[in-house]
Amino acid sequence: MLTLASAMLIIATLVPEEPYLVLGLSFVVGSSISILVQEAMSTTDHTHPASHQRCITQFTALLLLGISIYGFADLIRSR
Repeated sequence: MLTLASAMLIIATLVPEEPYLVLGLSFVVGSSISILVQEAMSTTDHTHPASHQRCITQFTALLLLGISIYGFADLIRSR
């Protein structure tokens, strides 16, 4: 899903139309939430402390989520 989001955002930079940007940002939001839910569910299954890779994955998903929400806010404000 992140690959599809990346493709849509690349298309949005080449073809400056809003539907491509909105669709790409929607894919980023969906995949980020999916990653966060998957990581949250995997931590409840294990009693081990959070690994370094898991923390980086969660941070990256939160960062992508924040950037995409900022992109949506910028789109709404610019209208």
